[in-house]
Amino acid sequence: MRLTQKKIEEIMISVVGEEGLPLVKELGAKDNISEFDLADKVKKDIKIVRKMLYLLYNHNLVSFTRKKDKQKGWYIYYWTLLPDSIRFSYIKKKKELLERLKKRLDEETQEIFFVCTNNCVRLNFDQGMDFEFRCPECGELISQDENKKTTEHLKKKTEEIEKEIGQLIQQRTERRKKVNEKKTEVETKKRASKKNKPKAVKNKVPKKNKVVKQKTKKLTIKKSTVKKKTVKSKKSKK
Repeated sequence: MRLTQKKIEEIMISVVGEEGLPLVKELGAKDNISEFDLADKVKKDIKIVRKMLYLLYNHNLVSFTRKKDKQKGWYIYYWTLLPDSIRFSYIKKKKELLERLKKRLDEETQEIFFVCTNNCVRLNFDQGMDFEFRCPECGELISQDENKKTTEHLKKKTEEIEKEIGQLIQQRTERRKKVNEKKTEVETKKRASKKNKPKAVKNKVPKKNKVVKQKTKKLTIKKSTVKKKTVKSKKSKK
């Protein structure tokens, strides 16, 4: 079961009301649409449009990006619907409705109800006892309500909602599985391309021949040490 435009609108209207329906339709028609374009298309004041958009954002039903206007200097916000969040919100609301219907079905099957012949009130057994089985509005006697059709309708409705919720959850699971498989496939291809990519051959720079410096032996000339003959001068005798 696909989440139709009608169901999307149902969720959005529960947040912004019926007057927000034109805005919802414009958001569904295009991604990254500016708040000024939205205000122009739905013919509403920009402040009202912003208020609706912030309500939807607080419920995680839309996202935004902002860009600075180079001429005017202020930021312009661009808005986009979030289908996954809308789907989650729809399932959540359906679950809440299912709980209410189940509670009502339990009451209808376990209790005995009484109705006024003038359709003024519908009371359970304890309430009927309190009013001595007379209508508190008109005073007429109340009679037991045959609620077989009511219980059958409630059973049918609960079964329909349970089936719808199950299909939506299954679709969400399959969609996530496909996304993960696609992601894994892309990562595998990237790794394979890196592995098979030929390594770039570096151009070898020819090595320069080493210049061998010839070592010149230093000739060390030993100085001949000439011993000076010390002539002892004979002291002349006086």
